[in-house]
Amino acid sequence: MKSITIAKGERAKVLSKFSNSLAMTYRFTAEPVHAGDTLSGSVEVSGSNWIIPKPARTQPLAQSNAVEKGVWDTFYSVSVVPDCDVTITLDGKSMGHVSRTLILAALIVAVAVSIVILVRVL
Repeated sequence: MKSITIAKGERAKVLSKFSNSLAMTYRFTAEPVHAGDTLSGSVEVSGSNWIIPKPARTQPLAQSNAVEKGVWDTFYSVSVVPDCDVTITLDGKSMGHVSRTLILAALIVAVAVSIVILVRVL
């Protein structure tokens, strides 16, 4: 797991990806560096495709954060602007529901085509 410390008021990019054309959910945690500080701030999510840029969206910074990357988000980045010094830990990623469905459908089609070819050969 990768950790990044960000100073109060500083804007830091915690994730930057060039698209793999799969919907993904990225998760990270935020913890105040100094005990007693109240965790707050913002998470800025920027995603765009080659032709039509999408406006950035903002969500509040929480202890546990999840951000979604769409299928068409060719360039994707996530920045954090905390209201106190924080440590961000990237927890991981998971495929979005649409990606899992597309992969499953492709697998079913591949098996069906293989069966049809095998039946015609025999």
